[in-house]
Amino acid sequence: MRKTVISVIAVMCLVLVGVGGAFAGTFPEKNLKIIVPFAPGGGVDTTCRMLAEVAPKYLGDKKIIVENMPGGGAVIGQTFVAKAKPDGYTILGYTSSVVSNPMTKKTTYTHQSFKTIAMYCFDPEILMVPANSPYKTLEEFINAAREKELSVATPGYSTSHHIAALIMEGKLGVQFGYVHNESAAMQLQQLLGGHVDAGMMAMGEATSYVKDGTLRALAVAVSERDPNVAEVPTFKEAGFDLEWGAFRGLAVPGDTPDEIVQTLDKIFKDIIADPDYAASMKKAGFPLVYRNGADFATYVEGVAEGLEKVLPTLNKN
Repeated sequence: MRKTVISVIAVMCLVLVGVGGAFAGTFPEKNLKIIVPFAPGGGVDTTCRMLAEVAPKYLGDKKIIVENMPGGGAVIGQTFVAKAKPDGYTILGYTSSVVSNPMTKKTTYTHQSFKTIAMYCFDPEILMVPANSPYKTLEEFINAAREKELSVATPGYSTSHHIAALIMEGKLGVQFGYVHNESAAMQLQQLLGGHVDAGMMAMGEATSYVKDGTLRALAVAVSERDPNVAEVPTFKEAGFDLEWGAFRGLAVPGDTPDEIVQTLDKIFKDIIADPDYAASMKKAGFPLVYRNGADFATYVEGVAEGLEKVLPTLNKN
């Protein structure tokens, strides 16, 4: 009887190994879907669609479907993916709002409710003002902000741009009045229409507006000037130690099996390394910065620690 039980167990192990091997060779068996928890037109939406354009080269006859699911400052889309079937087919456009939302709102998830797949972009924050703004330099902007409360548009409460503006407040020694919108597109309209004094945007989103003169950039939050907007000075040049940006990446529900995560990690490593994708990112002004799933997870934990430090300020704005 003992030999029979051992034999049965051995057979079951062989079957499971066979299933694992079959999985590795067949996944994905259908199209992948990336849920972008923001409205169309923003940086996350644009860069995810660039990924989708290249993806068929690495997915055989399969493709990536990008679906926008905005609302609640990204909470709706993030909640949807956190609760999705953990089979690798539903992927989240994963940004710092996954970290900040649970710190500031009632959510059913935290950033640890997901497994990271890859980071494909780090986009530094840039201080933008309307084209007809009276502020032509960061110094003029700071002097005005010290005399009166300037209005700053955000794409939503607790979004990465809102947090960047709060960090900027502390660095510059000023206080802003915030106009929170439902999307990056609405924030952009506020700036283009001259309805607010300023806004923080991701450099990739802002580059085209800087180049055609429809918006004015006062400073970018990186250590050295970026060649995409070489004419824009850094905060550091003005004596302010401010380096901050929006990361963009991909993640799946936390219960997703490790073998699926590893397969997706490899697939997206190849997609992100594709020269056509790199060319599209460069043309659009989005800085391509790659981290694999494990390195991305470590990076996110560091961001979480940093956000914990500004949380008391966030709750007041």
